[in-house]
Amino acid sequence: MYFLTALACTIIAGVLFFFFRDRKGLHLDFLTITYGAATLMWLVDCIATAIEGEPFLSFDDPQDGWIALWTLLGGIGLWLLVSFIMNNGKKETPKE
Repeated sequence: MYFLTALACTIIAGVLFFFFRDRKGLHLDFLTITYGAATLMWLVDCIATAIEGEPFLSFDDPQDGWIALWTLLGGIGLWLLVSFIMNNGKKETPKE
């Protein structure tokens, strides 16, 4: 479930980046890369789980919902932090 959540977040962030690519201050490219990396990480986890003989995707464990939520919130939190730092770092101080 967390793999599908990260994949959906990657697709949504990619579509947003495509439509708002002219607005550099949003840093949606960073959000897309962040969720893409999370998707790759969860894909490797799902493959390792399948190699061990368990199902590739599982919806039985209630903890998967919390992992998916933390993946979503972690990506958004990291994006907000990086966007804040990058947007505030560009401001020049007035010269006297």
